Amino acid sequence: MTFKRRNGGRFKHGRGRTNPVHCFNCCRLVPKDKAVKRFVVRNMLDQASARDVAENSTVYNAGFPLPKLYMKQRYCVACAIHSRIVRGRSREDRRIRYSSRRAAVKGTMKAMGKQ
Repeated sequence: MTFKRRNGGRFKHGRGRTNPVHCFNCCRLVPKDKAVKRFVVRNMLDQASARDVAENSTVYNAGFPLPKLYMKQRYCVACAIHSRIVRGRSREDRRIRYSSRRAAVKGTMKAMGKQ
């Protein structure tokens, strides 16, 4: 039978089973190797609040940086497609493996002819 993806949609080669994780959006249990993973680094405060805190604080006013929020987000495939984290690709484009998210976006724009 023909197959759609070389890895069957998972990164499990040689393992029988992987632990499930919760989807960040809908809390569905998804195998850890099948989940779409994104590492997000954000500021804890928006610009206006950060400025207020820096002005009224002795520690953050002295050049000490505000802490950041580090999150590893895992999505089920349905939520990743719905929220446009990943997109469906044609049969030829499915074979292309990108090294980074930036390269993936650049490749998608190039394929759409917007560059």
